[in-house]
Amino acid sequence: MRRTTVCVFLTLFLAGQSGSAQTAVPQSRPLIRWPEALGFVALTGITFSTDGDIRTAIQGHHSGFRNSLAGVGNTFGNSKLIFPALFFMTVGAKVAGSSDLYDGSWRSFRSAALATSTTLVLKSLIGRRRPDVDPHDPYRFSPISFTFNSFPSGHTTVAFSLATSLAMETKSRADDVLLYGLAASTAFGRMHVDKHWASDTVVGAAIGILAARYVRRHDHSTGVPTTLVAWSVVF
Repeated sequence: MRRTTVCVFLTLFLAGQSGSAQTAVPQSRPLIRWPEALGFVALTGITFSTDGDIRTAIQGHHSGFRNSLAGVGNTFGNSKLIFPALFFMTVGAKVAGSSDLYDGSWRSFRSAALATSTTLVLKSLIGRRRPDVDPHDPYRFSPISFTFNSFPSGHTTVAFSLATSLAMETKSRADDVLLYGLAASTAFGRMHVDKHWASDTVVGAAIGILAARYVRRHDHSTGVPTTLVAWSVVF
């Protein structure tokens, strides 16, 4: 049910922005500004140093509402759902001749592919253990590994790349709040099901945001290489 709801949401949202998309980000604008960079570094440092305490707090308080919120978030950041949904929307828009819908869905697809591929490489290189694998040690790393890797969060990366890409298709602040709220619920959802530490989600969110901004800024380029798209789908 949640998967169907997310697919319908993406379709209606992108269709509703046809003809009203914002212009591309100016080339002179940096991908990340100093206040954003400092905020990211500070938040990463705070969460990394308190990952164990944050996990204990979240795992100690489960409820029906929190379970539902986590379910929505985990669906919104599920690459196995998001990539096919964006792919079929892109193809459908192309066949229907809707250039705005095509551009928006294709940008979102490329953003998610670039973000997820970056995250996959970092996961394998860093090799941080998931909290459900080693709950008592947030600082256990096994570099160059390919299973049970936690850092950064792939679901959160997808969610924030999608939220950022879609937010740049609209000028509505209400839409921005909704999109980033969904992305934040993904970060919460990954911690709620004990698959990620808090700092995993912070770094994942940053990668997703930067990937979407990069794709938008270089919108007239050829896009993400095929190998990166393939990695994302496998991931």
